[in-house]
Amino acid sequence: MSDNEKMEKQEPVIITFNDVEYRKSDLTEEQIALASRLNVIGRKLATLQAAHDDYVMTNDYKNIVIQSFERSINPEVAGDFKEE
Repeated sequence: MSDNEKMEKQEPVIITFNDVEYRKSDLTEEQIALASRLNVIGRKLATLQAAHDDYVMTNDYKNIVIQSFERSINPEVAGDFKEE
């Protein structure tokens, strides 16, 4: 194994795109900047997905509690829910 191959293996992967790993030495300055932006965007989207999932679950729970409260103050509504 040549010194260049050893150095390349030690160099961290900047981005994996279409199942290909790219290191700094593989990319131009513009590509490095774009890869950096893609990495930041990917992390942000992952955070937003988790927040969206949390919102959906919390909203579903809120609706269940609203229905329970409505049935507790309006007993005839409880009968309507049972018939459906």
